[in-house]
Amino acid sequence: MTMTWLTNAAIAVWISTNAVLILLYGLAGIKSHPAVTAAVMVGPLVVIARKFQPRRADYLFAALAALMVASVVVNGRTATDRDYVLLAVSLAAYPALRAVGSRFDLLRFSCITAAIVLVGTLLTAWAVVYDRSGEFKPLVLGFHEGPTVFCLTWCFLVFALLSMNLPPLQWRISGALIALPSFVFAAAMVRHPFIALALTLVATARRGSRRQIAVVGVLCLTILVGLAARPSMSGKIIGLVVENVQKPVVSCDTEDTFAIRIILTKEALNLLPSVGLLGQGIGTFGRQSCYKTEPHNVVLQVAVEVGVAAAVLLVALYISAMISAAKRARFDAAASFVFAGLIFVGIEFLISGSLTNSALFFGFMGWAVGLPQKDGREIGAEPHPLANG
Repeated sequence: MTMTWLTNAAIAVWISTNAVLILLYGLAGIKSHPAVTAAVMVGPLVVIARKFQPRRADYLFAALAALMVASVVVNGRTATDRDYVLLAVSLAAYPALRAVGSRFDLLRFSCITAAIVLVGTLLTAWAVVYDRSGEFKPLVLGFHEGPTVFCLTWCFLVFALLSMNLPPLQWRISGALIALPSFVFAAAMVRHPFIALALTLVATARRGSRRQIAVVGVLCLTILVGLAARPSMSGKIIGLVVENVQKPVVSCDTEDTFAIRIILTKEALNLLPSVGLLGQGIGTFGRQSCYKTEPHNVVLQVAVEVGVAAAVLLVALYISAMISAAKRARFDAAASFVFAGLIFVGIEFLISGSLTNSALFFGFMGWAVGLPQKDGREIGAEPHPLANG
């Protein structure tokens, strides 16, 4: 019993790693610290890791990891020690979550994650009301990205709640846990997590799922109300988007994050013909980009920095993990949650991903591959609303 609680707490903290780091850094009055970052990310993984029997997808992961090591050896030191440590921790998430097995309990996980989400929602609401920075997103404990990472944690809570067959009273409580954060994070001008959430709900939709339809309706309403709560900021964002759409060429002087992603994608594609078999080296794209940052697309980043072969292996690993989760998702609540989470992180890491901070991406792939392989019909459960089975 204790180990099960530890496992679910570890997973909740791991999924909420960015949110937990914001709390730690904010309370300590600092912006970042590699040792604390590694401790928070590695700690939960150590709790849940255990031995496992290899499957086909594991060999794809091993080949990908080998290419990354080879790239570092051939290209030399192209990034900071902190980047290499965070990349190693991100890769370690695959075998750690691969070993979760049957020790995951959605209800316990939801309770722990709900507590983190409520803290993040209250902190973000306070920042929306009292922030005077003039930026689109308010400062949460000193971070403009605070609302975004708390919103990401909330998205996983939404998937967990939808995956369970909750009684009416618990479902009404769940509705409040969905509606209130949606309103607050929309008012904080969070964008890409909502896009990934919407696409995931569409991809996992089942015909006749009334609760999922209700959730979509609540999300649409609360997002509109949240945007209307800060009309000046909403107007600025819309103005930036319209301005960049009307421009014949988008340059590096734009502040629209969507336009920035387009620029970064074009830069990465232009570099692909010149990269070698093992890429240009970890962290090299950011030094060449006009915005001095990653391409925000983990597949393109791997292709440029580790090589096209590594990018192909990454895509193959993701597809293999998707197939593994889809087999169980229709009849198992935990598998339904993992399936939705895997789709969500896949979308997120295509529009806002970073190779050196990809623990969620590798972790959910490992989790999906490690799901129990028994026939789901043996469980005797009703189909779950997030499965598209």
